[in-house]
Amino acid sequence: MQVVAIFALLTTLVTLTMCDNPDFKANIMKCMEETKISRDELKAFYANGSKSADAKDNIKCYMKCMMEKMGHLKNGVFDDASAARSLKNWPQLKDHQAEVDEAIQDCKKEKGANDCETAFKITMCLKEHKAALQS
Repeated sequence: MQVVAIFALLTTLVTLTMCDNPDFKANIMKCMEETKISRDELKAFYANGSKSADAKDNIKCYMKCMMEKMGHLKNGVFDDASAARSLKNWPQLKDHQAEVDEAIQDCKKEKGANDCETAFKITMCLKEHKAALQS
């Protein structure tokens, strides 16, 4: 089941090649530039399973940047309504909204020492939901 995987994909470099939205592609590039992260660093992080222990600050801040640009993180607070609205537009999630809503509600409570850490914790929480749904 790919329920929350789509949310995780929103913050990956893979989306750059899969998404036809030029604004989204521009946001990816802006966030990469702002956080001084390279394509290779992102690919390596995701190729290694996106483990929390492997995440450097620039990866965490890249996630924050993307979440802010998508309207899912505002002033360090996860906007669950905005995330839910975005995800409802994904055809792959049409029949899985209850699972997506549950994951969003659970993960919105995550809080880190700073906004980058908060964005990262939310993303990792959603990743855990995805893993639980697939098992």
